[in-house]
Amino acid sequence: MIRCKMVSYSFLIYLLVFTSLSCANKEQQAQKHYKRGFKFHNQGSLDQAVDEYQKALKLNPNFVEVHMNLGAIYVDRKDYDKATQQFKKVVELNHYNTKAHYNLGMVYVYTGDKEKAKEELKILKSFGSGLADNLEIKIAE
Repeated sequence: MIRCKMVSYSFLIYLLVFTSLSCANKEQQAQKHYKRGFKFHNQGSLDQAVDEYQKALKLNPNFVEVHMNLGAIYVDRKDYDKATQQFKKVVELNHYNTKAHYNLGMVYVYTGDKEKAKEELKILKSFGSGLADNLEIKIAE
């Protein structure tokens, strides 16, 4: 019985260490794809940037910076549905991310949905964000 428990504990420790290393490796790989995507993004190679960002998200679906950068690319491409999805995901992950609320508000301005833009404005004002002033100007235009 004691030998069986020792084997079980040893196995659990091995499993815990292996799982931790596996998670760390996934995070490192996600960072690698993010950095490549960022490089392509800055060079204007948007298709390659999207590809790298999507690879990063497969490894870490909650990678806020990747969602923000993908959203920015989709805004540039005027693919507002995809941009909205990315910024909403960021807000889901961190409700207090003022840049995501601002970007979401801007997407609503671009698509003519001023009511939703005003909802984002209200949230930004409740946070005391300076971005609220910028969004308010865009909504008024």
